[in-house]
Amino acid sequence: MMDKPDQSEKIISAPLPVSFTQLRIVSQDELTRRMEPIKALKEDVNELYRLVKDTETGEHYLHYAVFHLNVAGGGAEEEYHHLLPLEHDDVIALALGAPLFQYPGEWNCAYLRNGPDGGFVWYDPSGVSDNELKYAETEAYIREQLLAFRKSGAHGEEEVKRLLEEMDKHLPPRTEKD
Repeated sequence: MMDKPDQSEKIISAPLPVSFTQLRIVSQDELTRRMEPIKALKEDVNELYRLVKDTETGEHYLHYAVFHLNVAGGGAEEEYHHLLPLEHDDVIALALGAPLFQYPGEWNCAYLRNGPDGGFVWYDPSGVSDNELKYAETEAYIREQLLAFRKSGAHGEEEVKRLLEEMDKHLPPRTEKD
């Protein structure tokens, strides 16, 4: 009897296109290589909305870009990019003139946004908890108080003590988790 050839030798493997939704971090180079503009939906000096398509998977995204002049950073121009995955029906509706999903208010599911190292990361706005919002408010309050203290010019021991006491009165009470 003849031996049957090993089935694993007959299988030819080819890399399958991987959806960006399966990746934690997506490089700028990979996005540039795979994204194809389909239709500009809104464009002005400060922002852009357009439909884009991943040429490898066929998935569509709503690309939102905002252009910002950072005056505090010496007038450097900054760009922020966001990619919202779209369902097939949404793609058709937007292409036919349906109202845009306005960023950020109507972006309620996970989307890609560019990060500090040239890559894109997934951000899920539904994951923001009430505690995170309280922490952000507290952070803003402390920052405001410290800036005012710095501008006042009075940095003696009594002034520092008064600042800390005032801040303590306005901060939320500590919990066991804190």
